[in-house]
Parts: sequence; C-alpha cells; structure tokens
Amino acid sequence: MATLQEPAAPASDRSYWGNVWHAVKSTAVGMGITFRYLWTKPFTTQYPDERLPVDGRYRGIHYLEQDLCIYCQACAKACPVDCIDMGAQRHGKELEWEFFSIDYQKCMFCELCVYPCPKDCIHMGEQYSLVTEDKSDFLLELTSWQGLTEEQKLRIAEAEAAKAAKKAAAAKAKAAKEAAEAAAEPAEPEEGKE
Repeated sequence: MATLQEPAAPASDRSYWGNVWHAVKSTAVGMGITFRYLWTKPFTTQYPDERLPVDGRYRGIHYLEQDLCIYCQACAKACPVDCIDMGAQRHGKELEWEFFSIDYQKCMFCELCVYPCPKDCIHMGEQYSLVTEDKSDFLLELTSWQGLTEEQKLRIAEAEAAKAAKKAAAAKAKAAKEAAEAAAEPAEPEEGKE
C-alpha cells in the first residue's frame, strides 16, 4: 500500500545579493539577444503584394478538380457543419454541373471533406485570404464551369447515337426473327374447303 508523503519544504529564498545577481544575469541574457539582432537586416513582407510561402499541409481555401468529381456527395455528407452544397444532373456518365459552393461563414477548415472523396478531387489549397466587408462573399462557388462542356455534349451525342443504333439493330433483328418464324410455319388448311 502506498503511503502519502508530506510535500518537500520550499527552497530557501535567495538573499538580497542573490536576487541582484539573478536580475543582472537575466538582463544580460535579454540584451545579448537584442544585440545579436541589432545589426541584421529586418525581415518585412509587404502584404498583400508579397506573401510568405505556406507549408504544403496548410488547410486553406478549398479547390475542386471538377472534371474528376463524380457527384457522389461524400464530401457534403462528411462535413460536420453542413457548409458544402452541390447540385448536378446526370446524363449517362456525364455530369451537368449547376453549382458546388462552400459557405466559409460555417467552414472550420477541418479537412474532413477531403478524405472520403473516392476520386480525390477536393483539396485544401494554399490560399488563405478571406478578407471582405460583405458576408455574401464568404459563399464561394468552386465550379469553373456550369452546364456541359463541348466535349461532354459530343460524348452524350455519340452515346445517344450508339444507343439508337443498338435499338434499331435490335428491332431489325426482332423483325427478321418474326419473319423467319412466319415463313417456317406450315400453312393450315382452311376449313370448309374440300
């Protein structure tokens, strides 16, 4: 069984000359640091014209690789404060984007929206300036285009043409099969004729 020990007695207080020596020593250390930087060139960044580099792991304003996104909404579901809002329509495999916005009045830059993305298309960027006088500027639209691109329209038209050709071929094959079945059936004698 553990026994309780009494607290140790406080260290003896310094004497008057001990206090003076301690004050002189700490002042000398502080002045040493001051003299070390006295003749160095000052480091000044003229913000916002110049910006300091940020670490690669910095969690700044989001950016979206829109062409990779499959509209699975995993990022919106993972967001703990529901600041991600997105809308798109599917045309086969193609997406017609309406919006993908993040409300930075709510966002806490937790990066929880990045990890569940199966296509790794949403990222935390290195941009960090959200200075504004209007609250509506905190609702950022991340899409670089809305609607369909010309390439997507071409792929949709090709897919619809292939689907129509396949449907026409199936109808033609069905008609040929019905014609072959009709030709293969023997003609039944008509009743009443002898």
